[in-house]
Amino acid sequence: MKRKYRILALMMALVILVATFAGCNGSNNPPSSTGGTGSEGKDGGNESTPSGEEKVVVFWTHYSDDIAFTQKKVADYNELMAGQVRVELKHISDDYNNVLLMALKNDDGPDLYANGVDLAQLAQQNYMAPLDDLMSDEMAARVADFRQNAINWYDGSWYSLPFRGYNFRLAWNKDMFEAAGLDPDSPPTTYEELIEYAQILTEYGSAQSPQQYGFMLPTGEDWIWWIYGMQMARVNGDSYYDYTTGEFTWEAFKPVMEMYLTLKGNNSLFPGGTTMENDPARAQFSAGNVGMIIAASWDIGVFNDQFPAEIEWDVAELPNIDGERHGYPQLDAGSYLHINAGSSVKQEAMDFYEYLLSEEVLIEYYEEGYGIPVYDGIAQKASKTPDRSGFAGFADVSNDRMYAYEPPVQVEGQGYGSVMNDVMNGAVDIDTAIADLNARYNAAIEAGVANGDFAIEDYIIPGYSTLNPLGN
Repeated sequence: MKRKYRILALMMALVILVATFAGCNGSNNPPSSTGGTGSEGKDGGNESTPSGEEKVVVFWTHYSDDIAFTQKKVADYNELMAGQVRVELKHISDDYNNVLLMALKNDDGPDLYANGVDLAQLAQQNYMAPLDDLMSDEMAARVADFRQNAINWYDGSWYSLPFRGYNFRLAWNKDMFEAAGLDPDSPPTTYEELIEYAQILTEYGSAQSPQQYGFMLPTGEDWIWWIYGMQMARVNGDSYYDYTTGEFTWEAFKPVMEMYLTLKGNNSLFPGGTTMENDPARAQFSAGNVGMIIAASWDIGVFNDQFPAEIEWDVAELPNIDGERHGYPQLDAGSYLHINAGSSVKQEAMDFYEYLLSEEVLIEYYEEGYGIPVYDGIAQKASKTPDRSGFAGFADVSNDRMYAYEPPVQVEGQGYGSVMNDVMNGAVDIDTAIADLNARYNAAIEAGVANGDFAIEDYIIPGYSTLNPLGN
């Protein structure tokens, strides 16, 4: 049953709260949490909570870039709903996916949790609740155009809703560029320039203390090849999955990997790449010890708040093989949070989720420069334009495009990220790695179709190209 009246009442209360406490930001400290759950068995249902008792929604997130804002909104919501609902926030910055999966497996997971684990896996293991009957009519109408298979939609149901847009840029250290004799306002646009600039920066950095390097490639977490591999391939006009044939084509990574191997051969990479995780890498960039790094739009918060940059920096479109337009960087806006299928407070979790997606909250989020709006009217209704470093370069999405996702395959053996690290470490050559990945990933497609996990027709896009990624 839809709850139009409930959401309208909540939003009226929100407006009153904002008016009453104008100028007050509330506490930046999260409510105390033991990391427990509001779940009471897989049957769920709010009837397990006694009538009149304050209900608790346990909310886990791994996002660090906007954690201060999230803490503030949790505090605001708890004040708004005092005596009825309390949200307990837990921030998990390390090994989030594994910590979450273990908790869900042990029936000790949170009621509401941030994305990260493969959506199909969560749905197949019954770790997520469909949102269709929990969300309001107004929310259903707002998100109708954002449906992405295996991202927020699976097997005919919504499982997540978009919050902000994500895109990807090359971040460069303008101070280091200038000190090394490069134009601080002209980042590289081609692989040739990137390699040349990285070498010049590294030569300059060799005389500095601590030593500085031209480029950062931090792949200690396999998932980050989604950025350093997939996004770089897309702007080359290459696709690791062919949406016209329904096959994986890992040849797309070859020019990218050859460029990285050249950087390694020139000693232009910051040391420890395949063992370095993203947080220490970003801290090194903020400290001025790296000339260039690939950044996502969530790094606006990282470089301004989490690890405040001690340098002047900016962002530009990702360089490609020759500087010509062959494809577009990805704008990802598909998912944010999931509701635990075993939660006893599903409706309360959904109400809080809709509060975070309310126009008032999203306008404030945009004004404070935390992210790129995906819903119509947010930027237009804002009272100010964010002036945070890097924001303008990410906020211009004129050359970004939405992409569909590949089939949710269960691959035997190493995933592509682990294989790419083997390539960087010299354990396997790129051609052998590509042949292996093609064989195993395409075998996984065949197995998934045969098992009824998905229909390959859902992952075919007539007219697809990296210049027209959503096809006809």
